[in-house]
Amino acid sequence: MKKHLLLITFFLLSLKFFGQSPALTISNKKFSIGSYGRAGIAYSLGAPDTEFPQSLNLNGMGSIGGRFEENDYFELAAAMHFTPTIASNDTTRINVQARFAFYTTQGQLIGNVSNKSIGGITTALPELFAEANNIMGSNWGVWLGARLFRGDDIHIIDHYYFDDHSGQGVGIRHKNTQFSVIFTGSIDTTSTLPPNFYLNIVNGTPSLGLRNRYVSILEHTLITKKGYVKLLGEFQRLPSGTSKDATTKYNYPADIGYVVGAKYFKNISSKLPGSFNAISARYGTGIANGGDGGSSKTYITYGGPNLETNSFRKAYSLALTETFLLNFNKNYSLNGYAIYTKSRGASDSLNTTTDYLGKQILFNRKQDIAFGARGTWYIKNWLHLLHEVDLAWRKDGTQDFAQMTKFTIAPTLVPTSERDVWARPHFRFVYSIAHYNKFASNNLYSPYLTQSGIKSWGQYIGAKVEWWIW
Repeated sequence: MKKHLLLITFFLLSLKFFGQSPALTISNKKFSIGSYGRAGIAYSLGAPDTEFPQSLNLNGMGSIGGRFEENDYFELAAAMHFTPTIASNDTTRINVQARFAFYTTQGQLIGNVSNKSIGGITTALPELFAEANNIMGSNWGVWLGARLFRGDDIHIIDHYYFDDHSGQGVGIRHKNTQFSVIFTGSIDTTSTLPPNFYLNIVNGTPSLGLRNRYVSILEHTLITKKGYVKLLGEFQRLPSGTSKDATTKYNYPADIGYVVGAKYFKNISSKLPGSFNAISARYGTGIANGGDGGSSKTYITYGGPNLETNSFRKAYSLALTETFLLNFNKNYSLNGYAIYTKSRGASDSLNTTTDYLGKQILFNRKQDIAFGARGTWYIKNWLHLLHEVDLAWRKDGTQDFAQMTKFTIAPTLVPTSERDVWARPHFRFVYSIAHYNKFASNNLYSPYLTQSGIKSWGQYIGAKVEWWIW
């Protein structure tokens, strides 16, 4: 009986104790939220599955050639801001930020799928980091975590050129100089593509194991009268990968790569502010020869290895870019670009080669050439007429150049009533028409041509919305 009374007394006291505990209520007001997104509906005219429209751009070039056909995408970012204890004497700026991304990979409308759908919605966390700037009133800053660590983009082709180091790592900055290290341990764990993976023998069956790569980045910015010059250097190292069983030994030695580059950005005086011109040049060697598929990341190595040495010592990539914005007057702006990329893997082949396992055929050499411009005619403060011309060429291996010419017209409602190319949101009606050369058409060298079959012309029509707020 006494035992039961003790248990009942303990239970009642526990209820009283927990009942008096205050509920956790968030009262922090030092909080910011931002977003980028695009959504819409569209048709691929002349294709069998018109309700699943595909990009008119050439294979392997992503949005280079125009981004009006991009699929639905949504980002939501949240940041917390901390105030130092001695706020009156300290100007340290402390932020913690997370960014969530949601998109589909099969061309579906984002509102019609879920994570349970086949090939449904993909969720990613590209940013989760903390940073402290102007530490104790000094010129020092530090960051740590995963972040979209990159500079300017060529917006009309969704291309972050020159210095896209997005990944997880740590960085330190003093004035205009910063040093960072990022780790790029996982690109695709099902891939047989070199050089990030080695053979792992389990029960006598070859399988793929992961090799982690680290990228060391040194950047320095020189301030000029109307802009800046940014200097870039990278060192990349891939650790060795060795695995063996009773009969076979697989040995992939450590590999390295280097990158050097320079970018010049200049503000241009114009009747409407915001005009600029920017040029860049970058050269990567060894495993740091990446820059394909519309991306400029040097750590996504291009081409095949030298199968005698299992290294990428002879690989290289050259990337040149030019982009400008000219705000001529209150009625018209012109945003343009030009890109040239030449890449080669480490194999002696000028055409195709194999991966480490001999399972996939890779092109070992390629060239990308593209240039174009988007004009914005401010018909009214709230009505802009976007019109764009893009020309693109792609040469893989010893094949002929595939070529595409595309024209887009997009009447756009701008409810903020700003005469500015960066005003958002945009409500657009989009019509694009593309012409392909004979090689591109016959070899289905575009997602649209893969869907529609051999054609010289492709068409895309749709209604799109795009927004951002940061």
